[in-house]
Amino acid sequence: MAKLKNVFSWSFSAASDFEDCRRKRYWNKYGKWGGWDKNADPVQKKAYQLDKMDNLYSILGQAVELSIMHVLRQHQSGKSCDINTAYDQVAKPFMNRAWKDSKGELWKQNPKEYKCLREHYYKTLSPEQEKELTVNIIKRTKTCIGNFIRKTLPRIMDITPNLELPVQTPEMRGDTEHFVYEGVKIYAIPDYTYRKDGIIHIHDWKAGKQKNAHKDQLAVYGLWADIKHRKDKEEICAYVEYLKDGKVLTSVVNDNDLLQIKNRIESSVADMTEFLIDANRERNEPLPKDEWEITTDGKICEYCNFYELCESELHTEGIV
Repeated sequence: MAKLKNVFSWSFSAASDFEDCRRKRYWNKYGKWGGWDKNADPVQKKAYQLDKMDNLYSILGQAVELSIMHVLRQHQSGKSCDINTAYDQVAKPFMNRAWKDSKGELWKQNPKEYKCLREHYYKTLSPEQEKELTVNIIKRTKTCIGNFIRKTLPRIMDITPNLELPVQTPEMRGDTEHFVYEGVKIYAIPDYTYRKDGIIHIHDWKAGKQKNAHKDQLAVYGLWADIKHRKDKEEICAYVEYLKDGKVLTSVVNDNDLLQIKNRIESSVADMTEFLIDANRERNEPLPKDEWEITTDGKICEYCNFYELCESELHTEGIV
């Protein structure tokens, strides 16, 4: 079997990590590489394990996404599915398994297969806080499912599977959804996409709060649609579905949006390239770890999966 190559790539989340903390990007892209191999050194293995770690809110988002897609598929097959049914059949089993995997530390066997929750690993919650947060997460999950059924589903209820555009998710075999721009591999994984009446529609499900950055994320998805699927004179409409609040951010992606996101990608790629040996993206070999500066914002470290690997340095520098 050919050896896997760590290919230079860009994504919205990678750019955000790089902007927040250079070291975080180092661990996520380079420090973890090969950590799945039994012969990897301990630091590589630890970085790989920490990179796979989730938190309770990301588990919430995943549970919501699985549940609403179940609701949609049931509707497409002519069956109804209410909030409690979707929660009991999809969200609850998923979250319970993640909880048990994490509490039982099954991730020690295989961090890719079994969930590890940051709250458990770093022991950030008291038993009382954990109980209260669990109750709130269950409530929010049901709220998101309910808002999807009441407010989002009516807008897409006539979409059939043959209208949907394929999206390669990380759970599928093969490479994750991406496109190539200016020779750079750009990862973009829209949650739900379809083509109808000459318009490409892109939906992104959010179980959390609204953020200004989400409009840029829609532009990245618009560029994905433009490069991989767009036809002449075809429009691109993108939506962030804020399921917790039952609101939607709608954006008709135009040429100016595409130009702006191209400029951002080019600038971000150029900045990342400076942290490679000889600025060579083809080789994609990082400068030494210490060249990737640690953030001075302790709040970022507080929620970072890689905190353990930087802890001693953070204390030495007085950041935390």
